[in-house]
Amino acid sequence: MTFTSSAVSLEWNRNNLILTRGASQIVIAAEKVQNLRTQDTETGFIEYFRTTALENREARRVFQSWERKDKELLNKIYKEMIS
Repeated sequence: MTFTSSAVSLEWNRNNLILTRGASQIVIAAEKVQNLRTQDTETGFIEYFRTTALENREARRVFQSWERKDKELLNKIYKEMIS
């Protein structure tokens, strides 16, 4: 399954979530994806994604730059994951 939002593509590979934009790529590990799917609310999902799923500072920095270009990016990812 592939999803694209403002040049950020979302792909699944062996239960890992791979976000790609240009030459940058962020991989969310399968166990983090499982935890994201168990979040009860969109707010909980967003909080977990920002604080735990993005495992290192570099990944957070890259994702924040993507969010500056698309303010709804995390909401779109949430909707894609629960569908």
